[in-house]
Amino acid sequence: MLTTIAIVLLVLWLLGMVTSTAIGGMIHVLLVIAIFSIQTPAQDKNIWNEYRPSLVFAMPINEKWIAWQYNVVVYAPEKKFTTVGVTLPGFTYRPYGTKASGGWLELWAGTLFAPSDNYNTSNSFEVRPVGGVRVFVPKTGKINIFNFARYEYRAFHQNNNWTSQPRFRDRTSIEIPLAKGDKRWAPKTWYTVADVEPFWRLDDKFLEKVRVRGTIGYIVKRRLALEFIYHAEFAGSKGQPKQFVGNLWRFNIKFLFPRGKGIFPRIDIDD
Repeated sequence: MLTTIAIVLLVLWLLGMVTSTAIGGMIHVLLVIAIFSIQTPAQDKNIWNEYRPSLVFAMPINEKWIAWQYNVVVYAPEKKFTTVGVTLPGFTYRPYGTKASGGWLELWAGTLFAPSDNYNTSNSFEVRPVGGVRVFVPKTGKINIFNFARYEYRAFHQNNNWTSQPRFRDRTSIEIPLAKGDKRWAPKTWYTVADVEPFWRLDDKFLEKVRVRGTIGYIVKRRLALEFIYHAEFAGSKGQPKQFVGNLWRFNIKFLFPRGKGIFPRIDIDD
């Protein structure tokens, strides 16, 4: 499976070498990570896969407020469950947003509701309020570099009991257009995203896992973008080193309501 990822990244790296040295260098780093990952767990039958088609709706209310809604299906055959996740409308507040720019700071809030069909145990239901802060590095031109820190309170209901897993996650990302000049972030152009995100369990006070993500996206039109996203997950028990444990494959559709001009790809929700 990771061999396929390495091939895909190799193609993207060659594309980056043609379009931009910076892009080629970033993809080169991802390629090295993928090749390194192949060497150790390729024969490990315990490696799992998750498949996540998702759909994100967003609509700016004004220069400072954006409403959004996130939907996802998680199919995890090795973990023996299927989950459907839906949020109530969430909101993003941009205190320094203007008509020309979204500003360098965003405050996020929303709640995910996710029933799960567990194949070998009783079904469960999760309620997950989320609050976060996203900070962009200013004056980076058409490249977006940001940190997205979130607190999540995961409440689970199963067998007539409630349990909770509060956690903190902290994603650092770079988003780069694969077009040049005025065509960057325009319709019928490609872009790429790379990031790393550690997750800390706050109840047991340990680093639960780390995800490394690569994305290739296509802006179909002003209000529609398509993304193929791959996550490599590294996890381990408390006090144990983190090892590669699984692959997350995600196909994401972003749809902006008519007032949503010019905010690709800043609206980015995942679970």
